[in-house]
Amino acid sequence: MNFGFISLLKKIDRFLDRQTPLLLLFVLIIVLRLPNFFEPYWYGDEAIYLTLGTALRNGGELYTTIIDHKTPLIYYLAMVPNQFYFRILNLFWMLLTTSFFFVLAKQIFKRERWAFLATLIMVIFTTLPWLEGHIPNGELFVMGFIMAGAVLFSKSSIFQNFFANKLTLSKGWRDSFLLLSSGFLMGLGMLTKVPALLDVAAFLAIFWLILVGQFFNEKNNAKKIKEVFVYLLHRGLIFAAGLILPILASILYFVLRGQGQDYLDYGLLYNFRYSQSWPIDLGNNLINFAFSMPGKTIILFTLVVLISLNTQQLKKSFQFISLYFIFTLYSVLLSSRPYPHYFIQMVPAFALLLTQLFLDLGELRLKKSFLTVKNILLSVGLISLTAYVMISFKFMPYSTLKYYKQFYRYATLQISKEEYENSFDSVVQENREVTKLIKEMGIEKMFIWGTNPLLYAQSQTIPTSLFTVSFHIKDFDDYDRTFAQIEAEEPKLIIVMKNEKQSFPALEAYLAAHYLENNQFEKMTLYLRQ
Repeated sequence: MNFGFISLLKKIDRFLDRQTPLLLLFVLIIVLRLPNFFEPYWYGDEAIYLTLGTALRNGGELYTTIIDHKTPLIYYLAMVPNQFYFRILNLFWMLLTTSFFFVLAKQIFKRERWAFLATLIMVIFTTLPWLEGHIPNGELFVMGFIMAGAVLFSKSSIFQNFFANKLTLSKGWRDSFLLLSSGFLMGLGMLTKVPALLDVAAFLAIFWLILVGQFFNEKNNAKKIKEVFVYLLHRGLIFAAGLILPILASILYFVLRGQGQDYLDYGLLYNFRYSQSWPIDLGNNLINFAFSMPGKTIILFTLVVLISLNTQQLKKSFQFISLYFIFTLYSVLLSSRPYPHYFIQMVPAFALLLTQLFLDLGELRLKKSFLTVKNILLSVGLISLTAYVMISFKFMPYSTLKYYKQFYRYATLQISKEEYENSFDSVVQENREVTKLIKEMGIEKMFIWGTNPLLYAQSQTIPTSLFTVSFHIKDFDDYDRTFAQIEAEEPKLIIVMKNEKQSFPALEAYLAAHYLENNQFEKMTLYLRQ
């Protein structure tokens, strides 16, 4: 008998016993995400990612020959063979993200049961369709990088000192490495989607909260505060260096490829324009100002100052969690768009805040204290503020019951595969038929005038234009360049979506002169080159 092997099995068994809560969460994630792998191509953003991924796999140059307005990592992650593999990637990504969040929650709450509750809340809101969590959205990939960085940050003396409400001026290389690595991972999150910067702000705020706490500490003199300031500045610069390093590396990468200006225009600067391009009118000038960029920023700054000035009256865990919540709420509101997946960014902070509220309510039953009551009232206030925002934006979550009920009908053979797929979007059936025609004709590049990136992704074709959808062409007023590219490449197939209201006169004349109307579908018309 191999006693060494038996000993190994016992060690594995003990390890798995210790990881039971996390394994239960893994099972829940896998079960809830099972229907994802049977979905058709129906979701626009995912299709855009996959279309750019297809172009990159075939030698395309991001921001130069194929363009979207997000930072680059999400498109490189989408360089998978097809949607199924993207969903597989998303599943494993969320298993890792959940593990990181669980570790972070244990660092904050110190007890596994509270960490489990927080992680359970996080899993529910990042997995169910309410916030489009079942789709490989950019916010989910950002979350993975942020949580990985947060775990490393939580091991640093800065984090440990803040939660222990003391300060040890540690200067070892280990601490510097943790902060640098943490910043690097969070920087990768920003390279996946720019609003990750607001997640990072919550961790940067810890440096500020420590400084404020030391300033209000009556035992400290000016010399001590100066020493603390210099120490925090040094640690903060190391963390910031980690943040900046991947961003500088990405800039250098695109500059060396001769794409620096394109990266600046579309990958970086366009995000600022995008955040201010959505008109909003809530029927009241004061409320409209509150939701404007200056108004939101003033409210954010005010809340940060109020929480900072109450550093002696608030629990350290609540201080961090509330600021994390406020920063991510601000991020969700950057573009004033009511898209459900934007709220995914708030989920980790919301899970921590809700768990903190439950913990405080439990403490209040045992021992009434002003500190606990204050935490509870502020938690309820922040959650109420978010509810008000959702109501103001007429936020509509996706139906979870309908989603799983429809999958159950498909899994039990009550409906066919075609019926199941067609239930996601009315264009799915036509896209399936057109994809078959495209593959039969061996078409690799085509142009679609309208919004149907799903067809590019499903047929694995590349757009004969820089953009995947017409609204980007309109937004950038890119008609002339788009038409010049069509003339130069002479795509064998051009598709015009019938719900596209904006005319494209040059394209219409070109179709009349060089193309024959090949197929009429309810939602699109196919034109083949003569």
